[in-house]
Amino acid sequence: MSNEINNAASVEAYLDEYVAVKLFRDNDRYKDDVYVAVNGHNCVIKRGEWVKIKRKFALVLDQSELQDMQTAEMLEAEQNRFRAAEEARG
Repeated sequence: MSNEINNAASVEAYLDEYVAVKLFRDNDRYKDDVYVAVNGHNCVIKRGEWVKIKRKFALVLDQSELQDMQTAEMLEAEQNRFRAAEEARG
């Protein structure tokens, strides 16, 4: 039991470490600050500047980016499948 508590404390300490991030900013779609929440804790991240945030928030941003990329790949595959079906019909 003590080992599990030490491991949980180690994981929590790791997730609470600060890391530097810089979010893309433009004057269109990516201009607003980003709100991130993890288990009842939250932060607002300013775009276009290097900021330090807890690793747990940075991991959520990474997961979100990966999900966006997977979604874009899926949409492209479905568009290609649709075009091929349309061409096959003539």
